[in-house]
Amino acid sequence: MIEPTERTLWLLVLVAAVGALGLVAPPLGDAAPFVLAGALAAVLADQLLAGSPRRLTVQRLVPAHIVEGRPCELALAVDSTSSVEVQIVDSLPEGALAAGAEHQPTHSITLPPSSSTRLTTTVTFVRRGAHRLGRVAVRTRGPLGLVRRRARLPLQLDIEVLPDLARIGARAERLLRGRDAEAGSRRRLLREGRELDSLREYQRGDDPRLVEWKQSARRGQLIVKKLKPETRQDIVVALDAGRHLTGVHEVIDGGEPRFDVAVTAALTLAAAGLARGDRVAFACFAGDVLAWAPPATGRGALGRIADTSRQVRALAEEADYGALARFLVARQKRRAMVCVVTDVLDEPSVRGLAGAVAMLRRRHLPVVVALADAALPRLARAPAQGDTKAERLLPQAAAGLLAHRRRGLAALEAAGAVVVDAIAPRAAALAVETYATLKAQGRL
Repeated sequence: MIEPTERTLWLLVLVAAVGALGLVAPPLGDAAPFVLAGALAAVLADQLLAGSPRRLTVQRLVPAHIVEGRPCELALAVDSTSSVEVQIVDSLPEGALAAGAEHQPTHSITLPPSSSTRLTTTVTFVRRGAHRLGRVAVRTRGPLGLVRRRARLPLQLDIEVLPDLARIGARAERLLRGRDAEAGSRRRLLREGRELDSLREYQRGDDPRLVEWKQSARRGQLIVKKLKPETRQDIVVALDAGRHLTGVHEVIDGGEPRFDVAVTAALTLAAAGLARGDRVAFACFAGDVLAWAPPATGRGALGRIADTSRQVRALAEEADYGALARFLVARQKRRAMVCVVTDVLDEPSVRGLAGAVAMLRRRHLPVVVALADAALPRLARAPAQGDTKAERLLPQAAAGLLAHRRRGLAALEAAGAVVVDAIAPRAAALAVETYATLKAQGRL
């Protein structure tokens, strides 16, 4: 594609001025056609000398691993066989922040004959998951500066942005220590358990049931047992990839896809379980179980769980909680805390989830982390206004959904589940706090 530059426009203004002056001075009017022909010849010559942008060889270079929230370098390798003045414009996907706050980084360079260069842009991806790098626009400019030739190179590339497991693990540790303000409480989490850690001298306020009488008799002073939460217990994190967690939160609530918020909560809970020495399994389900990582412990377990979660995207289909329960009953023989990360909106899904809870509680401890959408309470409190009937009824509809949700959560508690009603920004913190409390109480 040929693009005129600002110089070309001024050249046309000059030709027009000569033609206008020809009305007053006929000799100038006679010269106007020659001026116009000279201008056209200059434009054509500049077009030829500019060279085709498709003569350039441009390749994308991306890092092997791109981590959410961490700067990385995206590069374009450019090779040229002739001397050329070129402008290259890259296009970044949404959720990518380039250094200098440019959504379309622009590079203007002059390449000598038979040369190559590498153009780099520092980019930070604020959201994990799949991203698509767009086409690259290449503009070459002639030596007279009258014409630019443009081409869009099909350099689209799908990339995968990985979750920051180090940050997730560090946050899980903070939550377990009761220091994360998002936990919504300043109290320290319960730390006592049922597994012997060590023996120590009796202190005022200690539970008399913890006195170790034989050791006390030998030492001639009261000795008590120091307990710690049991390790190598099983935690199963089940992530709903069905319709309940599709959609995107509003910008005021972070603007993240709801499924990404659920993945963050699931990974944070898994990191907390691994930090406490438990074995963590992961399941992702919608109409059926889509992915499964068996119980594991150790450093590499969180990475394997993250790799399993990357294989799944939220689907616009109904979640089959019964299929999940049957799968876990068949696969998970040891007693475990089964934490289902989902949302509760309508009665049919509540009935299915309550049936799954009843099936699981025969052997396991079912926990339901219900990720609420923070926009619903705002809509329910908003005054009824708008030009259409649907807009005026929106607050009433939101209030109805909230009422269904409250009844659904109560029904799940009656079925035997531990229910965590969590608004998206606090979901991970509340899930970890619930896990730590249940573990300290010995309910696992």
